[in-house]
Amino acid sequence: MTRIPGRALRTMVPLVSAALFLTACGGDDGGGDGGSDGGSTTELTAIIPFPSGISFYPLFVADDRGYFGDVSVNVESAEGTAASLQQVLTGQADMCLCSPGPVMQAVAEGEDLVSVYTLYQSDVFALVTEAGEPISDIEELRGQTIGVDSREAGAESWLVPLLSAEGLQLDTDYQLTAVGSGATPIAAFERDEIVAYAAAYVDVAIMELRGFQTEKVDVPGSDVFFDATVWMRGDFVEENPDVVESVGRGLAMATAWGQDNPEGVLEITGEEFAEEVSDMEFALALVEETEALWQLPDSADGQWGYSDPDRVQGLIDAFVEQGYLEEEIDAGVFTNDFVEAFNDFEASDL
Repeated sequence: MTRIPGRALRTMVPLVSAALFLTACGGDDGGGDGGSDGGSTTELTAIIPFPSGISFYPLFVADDRGYFGDVSVNVESAEGTAASLQQVLTGQADMCLCSPGPVMQAVAEGEDLVSVYTLYQSDVFALVTEAGEPISDIEELRGQTIGVDSREAGAESWLVPLLSAEGLQLDTDYQLTAVGSGATPIAAFERDEIVAYAAAYVDVAIMELRGFQTEKVDVPGSDVFFDATVWMRGDFVEENPDVVESVGRGLAMATAWGQDNPEGVLEITGEEFAEEVSDMEFALALVEETEALWQLPDSADGQWGYSDPDRVQGLIDAFVEQGYLEEEIDAGVFTNDFVEAFNDFEASDL
């Protein structure tokens, strides 16, 4: 697990979850909003599934600009959603920005987890092949090996149920192999070790930047997916509603600010992820890519963090139909109880 101690880190490896502590620290954290009463600061730990400032910029922008008020959020990264979630389940972190699939499985197994904020409103994953070697029918994957960045992580939880619904069973009809991210998937393609690669948009963008052109494979059923929701333990949420509101409001404010200030986003995230902004043209393009992920559904009525109940139920139904979940879970684990408070700010507060 990689430690990213809020504002301190100046260099980072390329792109690639209740509480650790809830501590009262003397004095103000210097934030702009909510820290003016001279009270104590609540310190939280958040886990992201891979180290990237651009992909999760609301966390870093909110911290830098003081939008969390009296809450201080330290960010750490883990290798994928499963590892991120484990940090929350073992009490080593307060929250994770996780893909819904693995967390929903944990809920089905009895874990008390709540999604309080939906960050990515659309699907972050894709299945790609090398340009010029398209796959026009899922059946063409039968007997083949598909690459993922790491096993039992978000890309796998996205792909396996979708292929299962199409009659392709993992380890029977096809194989998965971990090939990492960055340049390693390119090498796996070139050595004919994989015919396709399932990955988050960031990984695909990096491959394209390095001159490896890809083609997207149409995976039936993928339209119901959304990603990167903020998960906390249910008891933590119940006992600390004010903290939850502060975190969500900070994320909402940071997202709203970032929409109009892409260069400002990079200035902030670049302080901790220098390599992400070494190519500013690409970095700005990547920020623009993330904007499509935050785009709110009409049902959100312009409210950041909103979770569309119909889409949630659609995803649960799909997981059950695909066998990823043995039975339905309560869609209420994706709560909108705090959304109004999250969006209780004015443009002038930014």
